[in-house]
Amino acid sequence: MNKLMRRRACAMTLIAALNLTLGASNAADARGFHARGAKGAAGGYARQGQYGRSAGAAAVGYNRGAGFRAGSWQGPNGGSLQSAGGGAYKRGVGAMRASKFASTGPNGGSASGYSNNVYNAQTGSGVRNSGKDVNTASGQSYGYDSSTSYTKGHGATSTIDTQNKGDYSVDWQKGSKPVVTPSP
Repeated sequence: MNKLMRRRACAMTLIAALNLTLGASNAADARGFHARGAKGAAGGYARQGQYGRSAGAAAVGYNRGAGFRAGSWQGPNGGSLQSAGGGAYKRGVGAMRASKFASTGPNGGSASGYSNNVYNAQTGSGVRNSGKDVNTASGQSYGYDSSTSYTKGHGATSTIDTQNKGDYSVDWQKGSKPVVTPSP
């Protein structure tokens, strides 16, 4: 990607973030850009409508890329959702991504969650974490937190902690059935 494209990508990322934070100029405003060149492409957007706003940007080049997105919405009956995510990769080096959300329902229920993943291409190993938390309007709670370590060509090991179903670990070795072990 050339210098002009990088500058435009940075400028549009800033504009998208400002529009998301400050709000666009009218109730149905949308802005965006894209550029392509011999060494890559970049694009971005910012939208605002009756129920919320969102923004995002991405840049990709030969064997590498990065991007983000975020949004906030309010439903007509009182529900809401906030969401964000991003990621990056470079061939031969590795990749990462992360996302998160939080929501409330018009009836008083709520949910939130997260997910992230980091992969090291040089060692062929990575770690993924995720979790969800759900609370119903009647006061019941459900959810989990999990962590998985994996190695390319070998398998993975997961640890899962739940709110209502107990805790356990799972051994996912390549070529074998998963082995589930309850935790005390």
